[in-house]
Amino acid sequence: MNREETDPFLAKPADFCCLKGTIHSGEAQGTIETIDGIPTYIATPDAATANGNILLYFPDAFGLQGNAFLLMDAFAACGYLTLGVDYFLGDGVGKHSDSPLSDPNFDFEVWKTKHLTASEVVAAKWIEGVQAKYGKHDDVKYAAVGYCWGARFVCAQLSKTGLCRVGAIAHPSFMKESHVTGLNAPIFFAAPNTDALFPAEQRSRAVEIMTEDKKSFNMRIFQNVDHGFATRPQLSIPYEKWAKEQCFKNFVDWFEFWLSID
Repeated sequence: MNREETDPFLAKPADFCCLKGTIHSGEAQGTIETIDGIPTYIATPDAATANGNILLYFPDAFGLQGNAFLLMDAFAACGYLTLGVDYFLGDGVGKHSDSPLSDPNFDFEVWKTKHLTASEVVAAKWIEGVQAKYGKHDDVKYAAVGYCWGARFVCAQLSKTGLCRVGAIAHPSFMKESHVTGLNAPIFFAAPNTDALFPAEQRSRAVEIMTEDKKSFNMRIFQNVDHGFATRPQLSIPYEKWAKEQCFKNFVDWFEFWLSID
């Protein structure tokens, strides 16, 4: 029996649906620094709103770019010192093309193969650097948020050996049953009702696992949006804009609840 049979995917590997969406306009407010040599976007809250908590941001395949910057700035505006890891080391999809679905010069399969394991190695090193700079689990309250490619990294940080006390993921990819069975902290799932990577059967299986293991979780399903709706929606379409904003608000509320009682 191979590994995929013993540890099946709940959310399938990233595919072309992960490349859909639009680039949003806006000026980034944070700075890019390095933590243990790894590029990191740092969005700092105002002193008046800072809550003393740190949010680790694990981006989608586009990596650290405009949409991610704006989302991290929004989390910072809610009081979180937000740290975004560039586990692609400057080679996110956004570096290659603004429209990768229609770009004949961009080979997504080659790009995925290059970064699948490499991004995990970089992320593990980054987490060590974050702890060295900002403190460990007992010193500060950490939360984690991840989109698509970043989902499994959130799961890792919610495990018994992870850094974070609460997490949230939207439209996950590369997420296996072991990622969910290994959770040791509350998690929020957000997904479109129709998603080739995280379809209804796999969503139900995730709920089944979480329920059987008596884990703390929530799941919200958004109708009529695509995979990537939480990071790259068409903001000119009111419903897509609403869904993205609702997802963001759900995540912030989830973090605030669990961090307030932990």
